[in-house]
Amino acid sequence: MKENDKFFKTTLKSLLNERLSQAEAQSLKDEGFGLKHPTRKTAVMIALYKKAAGGDLSAIKELRGIIGENREDAPAGGTVVIVDDIGKQAVTNRGTGV
Repeated sequence: MKENDKFFKTTLKSLLNERLSQAEAQSLKDEGFGLKHPTRKTAVMIALYKKAAGGDLSAIKELRGIIGENREDAPAGGTVVIVDDIGKQAVTNRGTGV
């Protein structure tokens, strides 16, 4: 089974590294993506970006994981920022309890 997985991974990498056709590259350029050497991997990333921009949460999580901002995988003991807005609220409301 591992041999099949290795073959699949190698084949997929090869397919993703192929250059886009002129028509596909032009289509991306027409959408505003200025690409010098677009590959199928580039097209997949743009499609994932479009889904994330449309609000698809799984696409957002995937993009964050790819660029290393996956908060769920953040190590314990990371930086914690405490925002003290209670004091400001008390001053603004002048103790009215609102």
